[in-house]
Amino acid sequence: MSKALLDTERFLKRLDTMQRQLEFLKRALVRGIQPTRRIQKASLYGSVKGGDVTEEMIKEAKRSLFRELKDI
Repeated sequence: MSKALLDTERFLKRLDTMQRQLEFLKRALVRGIQPTRRIQKASLYGSVKGGDVTEEMIKEAKRSLFRELKDI
C-alpha cells in the first residue's frame, strides 16, 4: 500500500472516531436538557401592577395573544 492510501485510511478512521464522540456528546447534552418530571408552576406574583386581575384584563390578554379566524 502506498503512503497516501495509508494516510487516507488513518484519516478516515480518525474522522469516524470523532463522529462517534460527537454523537455521544449530543446524547449526553440532550439527556441533560430534558425537563425533569416535576412540573413547576409559574408565578405571576408582581406581574400586574395595582390591585386584582379583572375579567376585562383577561379578555384583553386573550385578544392580544390569540388572533381571530378572519386574520388567518
